[in-house]
Amino acid sequence: MTFLQNRYIGLVAALLLMGTAAAAQTLDCQTTQERMPASGLTPNPKSVATVPLDKQKAGYVRVGGGCEVSRFGFESVHAAVMVQNAPDGDFGWRCKGADPALVSNPAWARASVTYCRASDASGATLPLQCTTLTKKTGLLRNPTVEVTLTPALVSDGYVVVSGGCDTSHFGNGSVHAENVVISRPTPGGQGWYCQAADPPNNGQDATVEASLVACRVGPTAVTPKPSLQCTVTQGTQGTGAYPKSITKGASKALGGGCELSYAGNGSAHAEFMVQQGPQADGSWACLAADPPLISNPGTAKASAVSCNLTTSTLPPPVTVPTTRKNPIIIVGGTLASEIIYWVLEGRLRADGYYVEFFELPGGGLIDIREGAQALKYRIADVLLKTGAEKVNLIGHSQGGITARTYVHDYGWRLVDNLISLGTPHKGTHADPLLAALLVGCVGQPTDKPICTQLRAGPFLDEINKRASDDDIAYTNINSVKALDVFTDGYTNGRMDNCDRTNAQGQTLKCNVTVQEDCPGNLVEHVGLASNGVVYSGVRQALNRQPIKLDCSAL
Repeated sequence: MTFLQNRYIGLVAALLLMGTAAAAQTLDCQTTQERMPASGLTPNPKSVATVPLDKQKAGYVRVGGGCEVSRFGFESVHAAVMVQNAPDGDFGWRCKGADPALVSNPAWARASVTYCRASDASGATLPLQCTTLTKKTGLLRNPTVEVTLTPALVSDGYVVVSGGCDTSHFGNGSVHAENVVISRPTPGGQGWYCQAADPPNNGQDATVEASLVACRVGPTAVTPKPSLQCTVTQGTQGTGAYPKSITKGASKALGGGCELSYAGNGSAHAEFMVQQGPQADGSWACLAADPPLISNPGTAKASAVSCNLTTSTLPPPVTVPTTRKNPIIIVGGTLASEIIYWVLEGRLRADGYYVEFFELPGGGLIDIREGAQALKYRIADVLLKTGAEKVNLIGHSQGGITARTYVHDYGWRLVDNLISLGTPHKGTHADPLLAALLVGCVGQPTDKPICTQLRAGPFLDEINKRASDDDIAYTNINSVKALDVFTDGYTNGRMDNCDRTNAQGQTLKCNVTVQEDCPGNLVEHVGLASNGVVYSGVRQALNRQPIKLDCSAL
């Protein structure tokens, strides 16, 4: 053979050897299950599956796990509520079922734990290192939470391999067991997202805690140094009664997600998550079940996280924009309690928004700037809870002035849309007797600051000034003076120079008077917060669409 032929054969052999060495770097992953009770049923069952001791000694580490609870047709009379499906210590995974609201329901719970060992071409163990991060909400309605990798962990080579959710239940923060309806990796794979939903017909405050497990190959003398590379595979959405979704990635699923329908998002009630975990063939399963005594067709969608070792240079993490809607804070009016806004809250939640109500401090009878400062802290709290970058503010009556005072005093950058309902931007036209009865304003120097702040004058003149780069989309919806004792859509309820253009080039009219579009609608001041016609405009404003009120809306 010629020199060139020999050199060519040698090069091919070298490449084959390199390929063999790379292929020999393996990630061996196994799964163990633990059912409690081992046989029969028990109230509120809890199971913890743990990496076997001999596997721990052999270098295996816990990377993920899953949970399955009994349900109708599968040994229980009703579906148990899965309230815990999350990492437990360094080597375990916990799974807990709880009774549905108002129903005694003995059941079983089966936890799965998945553990892996990384090895090099010689079979020697590579240092696979994992860490767990958690984030928990306070007591909220339909709580959501997202935990994400820190920049330091990303820089150190950690990637998310699995995650899970815990929700409150009887004896653990809630009156009833809260249903986990979403547990999945975040877009971009750098975090874990959890959402819980109210039990059927039982609205309640509850907590939810998200956990993620992130792993890397630690320092090693092996060159080139292998890294852990993970991908998320989305399953096909299952529909109908007891919807099921199964998906499989390029290798065994180490973790995975499950997303179910719930009230306002595809189902009349929240579906019960009864299975979320690894299967014998390496796939990931997500199964939902009906609540007790309720036929509730819904949807389920699985996602699987699968990982492999690679010596290739990994691209930097891609930040995928989320399609989740910005949360909404409803800022109530003077002396207004939350009950006035229950209908509005329900409609917004049905449209997929996270909603909180902000009651004016002191009933709105104190300095408006104090209320704006309190609103500042609430906005920061909501952004922290939800992981959002901006909020939407809906202010009713004085609540609109308080929201605008916040923007004036603290800036516009944390607000996406500001919608005001019946807000006297240029000063209320309430007669002195009504003002005296409601707020105690008698026209004397001893009057509270609120008495002059809600009248035309220096305070509102200042608040009505907006920064030149203010990017908020403003919308004001009002009735006419004949129907509203405080505000008129054609005079004191108007804002100046506030029309905007949306991304499609459409003009967004800022000032909307209900009777201009719907002359037969006689909504008054308080009713603006619950009127269906008004809400049709609120929905369009939140979507930054030109407003055309639906006069037939209830």
